[in-house]
Amino acid sequence: PELAARYPGRVWILTRILWLSGLEPGRNRYKERDTLRRYIYIHCCPASEPLGVPLSHGCIRMSSAEISDLFDRVRRDDRVLIEETAEV
Repeated sequence: PELAARYPGRVWILTRILWLSGLEPGRNRYKERDTLRRYIYIHCCPASEPLGVPLSHGCIRMSSAEISDLFDRVRRDDRVLIEETAEV
């Protein structure tokens, strides 16, 4: 809370991070709007921050427990499919 008060608007990554590089031809790997260069991650955020609503700069934010579990299940160069689904 102290750091959040001192640096409002800062995105805090507290546990793990999965840095995405993207596979879209002509857009990724240092092209037009490259995911890697834009620092697009799957990462955790503080428990005080809401999940499931757009608030970051394109990242996918998860709870610390969720990202720790995901981090343990994926390896470097694994493909990650991100799909938008209707809320249940």
